[in-house]
Amino acid sequence: MPVLAHQRVTHDGAEPTRWIYFLHGIFGMGTNFRGVAKALTARAPDWGFVLVDLRGHGASQGFAPPHDLAAAAADVEALSREIGLEIAGVAGHSFGGKVLLELLRGRTEPVDVALVLDSMPGARVAPDQRGDAMKVLASLEAIEEPIASRESFRERLLGEGYSTAIVDWLAMNVRPEAGAYRLRLDLPAIRSMLADYFAQDLWHVVESPAAARTMSVIVGGRSDVFAVEARERLARARQANENLRVHVLEQAGHWVHVDDPAGLLAAMSEAMLEPGSGARS
Repeated sequence: MPVLAHQRVTHDGAEPTRWIYFLHGIFGMGTNFRGVAKALTARAPDWGFVLVDLRGHGASQGFAPPHDLAAAAADVEALSREIGLEIAGVAGHSFGGKVLLELLRGRTEPVDVALVLDSMPGARVAPDQRGDAMKVLASLEAIEEPIASRESFRERLLGEGYSTAIVDWLAMNVRPEAGAYRLRLDLPAIRSMLADYFAQDLWHVVESPAAARTMSVIVGGRSDVFAVEARERLARARQANENLRVHVLEQAGHWVHVDDPAGLLAAMSEAMLEPGSGARS
């Protein structure tokens, strides 16, 4: 059974006593959040980060089905056992945020810190609720491999109307292989995981004080991930879960780490340094 590819991030010279596993969004990879992790370890050097490539992404290839949130969460637990670093905290953006919630659902012991970055816990059944992920997936599935060059990949997606920022981010997955290029993404696995991601309702995890000693949900104020109804439920969840904190970064869209890095670092470090996030008694 393969083990998830990963990188460790610590503050220079520090020896962390606790580790947060960082889970990226769909089509991403662990290194997307290296800068965030490095800045956070400078503020809280007793914490270290494990930047994970989730199954079917980056260097984490060859994983067997089923491909769903439960399998992705189990992969993270297996990685923790393999490298001997207990999961004291977990952070996840978008798709990774829901993998985070699935991981918490399956644990008998709460984590110290859970950081959910612009990831709506509920199901999104209607196609118009699913954002652009399925459109991007269809575009990637239509590209024949091997790919002639990274530039030809970019030109094709730019021609389909995607922004330069999105295309450059997706192009990070185009890697050289035997004189040509291939996508380092398992698209059939990703299609399966996305289907489960949209179908699962994990609100009860956010509403449960037993899931994490400190949980922060960080919302992009300009993102469309949390509709009005979801924001209202998040407000009610705060009443049900005394360990839950909600931060709205008003000027940020879905890419909170790009749009408001200072606000994101403040919200995440606040949770990491909160008394409830401390070592187990």
